[in-house]
Amino acid sequence: MKILQIVNIGHEAGGAEKSVRLIADGLGARGHRIHVVATDLLAEGREVFADHLVPAITGTAPRRFARKLFYKRAHRQVSGVVRDFAPDCVHLHTIGEFSPAVLDATARTRRVLTVHGPEDWTRDLLRWNLPSAPDGRLSPADTARYAYLRYVQRPAYLPRLRRLDRVLAPSAYFAAAVRPDVGPRVPVHVLPNGVPGTVAAQPLVELDHVLYVGRLERVKGVDVLLEGFARLGRGRLTVVGDGPDRARLEALAGPRVTFTGWQAADAVARHLVGASVVAVPSVWPENFPTVALEALRTGRPLVASRVGGLPELVGDDNGALFPAGDVAALAAVLDRLLGDGETLARMGAASAARAHRYTVEVFLDGLERHYEEVVGE
Repeated sequence: MKILQIVNIGHEAGGAEKSVRLIADGLGARGHRIHVVATDLLAEGREVFADHLVPAITGTAPRRFARKLFYKRAHRQVSGVVRDFAPDCVHLHTIGEFSPAVLDATARTRRVLTVHGPEDWTRDLLRWNLPSAPDGRLSPADTARYAYLRYVQRPAYLPRLRRLDRVLAPSAYFAAAVRPDVGPRVPVHVLPNGVPGTVAAQPLVELDHVLYVGRLERVKGVDVLLEGFARLGRGRLTVVGDGPDRARLEALAGPRVTFTGWQAADAVARHLVGASVVAVPSVWPENFPTVALEALRTGRPLVASRVGGLPELVGDDNGALFPAGDVAALAAVLDRLLGDGETLARMGAASAARAHRYTVEVFLDGLERHYEEVVGE
């Protein structure tokens, strides 16, 4: 089959982009023809895997406002790619940087959309697009922004989304969250992401090493992790990643905390092997985070917030859940696990056992089945 993948960013900035790269490489190896369309947002200095780039939305505030409602350049370029490539199916991923225009440009093809996170049209998750959401109460600026998203941006998407052929969500939580948005006609299916690499519980190197991997922004709850870890008075914490909150977080960190900045995939894999526990302390509803899947594959226990799709990946067998934002509960969990080699090894083995559900082969098999069903319809 010929499959066109569409995603906001054309390099591996996060989980959505990693998934698209995995799909392109994996299905290409299976004999399918895959093209990827992305915008050039944040592309400078990065390894871009997209085949076609659309200039990101720029300009004055009124111009950006208008383009977010309908970006003519995106419509023209995506329409051209669809015409020239003639795909059997279009797979949409993150699309906010293209505006609803991308849905018009692909309207004459069979289409699947994967929901990777809160989007401009996801009503129940909409507030998590706003910086002050972790505070529990939106700032005046974010309140105005929320009104714009809810009553201007979202209505521009909904009639177009309700003409899709199928929606996929990596977690049951997100599938339930988006069903009211796409309406009763569009079927919504759960298809968990896959993670590349061999599944094996790696031997523990240390018993008191906590690892965080991800963006450094407020919704990720790294400040909760720093405060909870500080209460232990022992062990060490490594924070892998970068983002707008890094300077503030470094100022909060004690001497037993190391910030590495952004790391390539092979370096992240080494950090996972050296960890005793992998922490996912998010305060926003995570969908199906890649780092959690990588922790499972490596055979590492997970300590995670009880939000979003995380309870679908973490249970009493392979880690522990705590209430999002609860510093004391997080500290208690870490205190119980760190240093207990027997428990860490048992939970690590359980993580590796869970990882067999989320291999690349299982993921690609499921994706091919969905494409075939949609094209067959």
